[in-house]
Amino acid sequence: MRAPYLLRDADAIRKRVAQLAADLTDILDSESVVVGVLKGCLPFMADLIRSIEHQVEVDFLALTAFAPDSGRVRLTRDLATDVTGRKVVLVEGVVDTGFRLDFLRRHLEAHGPSEIRVCALFDRTDRRVLPVPVEHSGFVLEEGFVVGYGLDHRGMFRNLPAVVSLDPEHLEEYGPGGRSELLDEVLGLARGLPATPGRVTT
Repeated sequence: MRAPYLLRDADAIRKRVAQLAADLTDILDSESVVVGVLKGCLPFMADLIRSIEHQVEVDFLALTAFAPDSGRVRLTRDLATDVTGRKVVLVEGVVDTGFRLDFLRRHLEAHGPSEIRVCALFDRTDRRVLPVPVEHSGFVLEEGFVVGYGLDHRGMFRNLPAVVSLDPEHLEEYGPGGRSELLDEVLGLARGLPATPGRVTT
């Protein structure tokens, strides 16, 4: 197994989010609505909207999957904001197969916005099944599994300031009663701590 490694540090993420916000500032207006998809969008969206140079309204959608990678999802939280005739930016942490995003775009279209644009921190183009557009993407992602900056494993790691790539076999070992050194390794990488003996290296 390969060791976990730092994929994007906090500074690289901060710079890219600022660029995305500048692009959106050129497109949006004070009537625009930014819609986040819970929960993976939260750190990304918080940083993004603070850097958009317009007053924007904020709302959220939430989904649950019937089965992993099935493409079948169910809406668990709908918009509370009227987006009719308004520009909407849909914010996702990561887009992969496109099934979820296709569902969300069609759902938003039924609310009658003037325009829908998607802004994702990570775009996994190698896993795309449905050709859904992602108008604004921070980084193209090719790694198998990543955590941090909103992206999680069993609810853990969302609050990390950076993004770390993990071997799936490591993830199987991490859990109740699992290897605490993996947690130490991931936290250290994300927070820029020096390597210490006992961390995962194989």
